[in-house]
Amino acid sequence: MATIAQKSTRVVPTAGLVRGISERGTRPISERAALVARTTVAATLVMMICMTFRISYGFQGAIYALLITRESPRATLRSAGTILLVTGIGAAYLLISAGFVINISVLHFLWIIGSFFVAFYALSAMTNHGAAAIFAIMIAVGIPCGITMYQPKPMWKIPLGLCWRH
Repeated sequence: MATIAQKSTRVVPTAGLVRGISERGTRPISERAALVARTTVAATLVMMICMTFRISYGFQGAIYALLITRESPRATLRSAGTILLVTGIGAAYLLISAGFVINISVLHFLWIIGSFFVAFYALSAMTNHGAAAIFAIMIAVGIPCGITMYQPKPMWKIPLGLCWRH
């Protein structure tokens, strides 16, 4: 087959075009400084509270403070509600399923593998990546916590062992 050679019509960007794109890209967006300040203050306050009261796994609170959308008050409430819902789903999954498999070591090992598979599958399949990340964090933090939670402890340390360092 014969092909016809076509002439290439390539447009070379001029210096003015490149300068215009770079100026638009680096121009401060209105309210960005206030948004960054609110996010930074929220994450800092959460970590100060967690460090002051020595709350275990306090890093999750800082991550949640960074993941909450602050585009508008409605988006903030929707994002916080999603985080609360996914955290509850993750905690319920861990607590309910761990009770079934904690005493049988082979089944417990398979549960750990299956839980990590579910977490990674959620990261790839869910369209809300913030919710998927929160679910994966709950699984990744909850599995080691579940392993150490069922070790024998004195009775007075059991309520403190769930959320306080000893």
